[in-house]
Amino acid sequence: MNMAPQHSSKLVLLLLSICFVVLNFSFIPVYALNIGIQASSGLSLSKECSRKCESEFCNVPPFLRYGKYCGLLYSGCPGEKPCDGLDACCMKHDACIQAKNNDYLSTECNQDFLDCIATFKRSGGKTFKGNTCSVDDYLSTECSQDFLDCIATFKRSGGKTFKGNTCSVGEVTKVFTVVIDAALLAGRYLHKP
Repeated sequence: MNMAPQHSSKLVLLLLSICFVVLNFSFIPVYALNIGIQASSGLSLSKECSRKCESEFCNVPPFLRYGKYCGLLYSGCPGEKPCDGLDACCMKHDACIQAKNNDYLSTECNQDFLDCIATFKRSGGKTFKGNTCSVDDYLSTECSQDFLDCIATFKRSGGKTFKGNTCSVGEVTKVFTVVIDAALLAGRYLHKP
């Protein structure tokens, strides 16, 4: 009986995430799967690149910033190395989405992303130093699956996170999983490979 409220809240979060994704991708040109936006001194609706490992708004999908590559309208600058294994999964997913002509509903990219996260979680991977978000706490299947595999591999490797990380890796992976699950659902509904 305890599971019903938790399952219900996950369903509500999933539905809200789907609505957010659909609305944002309908009105804002987005160039990579980035699950957060700039929230300091006003919101930025332009894509930004990062040269700094960040960890902000760990549990809030539209605002989440993790490492250099994880976040909506947020990605690493060309040539930047990812901050940790989880960030590497985001970098790989960004590249997959870009290779698919920015098709955020690509089932391939989103399933690869989910697999990367799952692999990261199973591996017990560590994140960057200073992270304040926890491990236990988008639309292409191919890329999403690769992303989840990448995350699982990172967790299994026991890889360390970047210095200054304030996010719990568990919480960040949960956020990614919910958003990518929503993207996969939307992609399947719209019959996107």
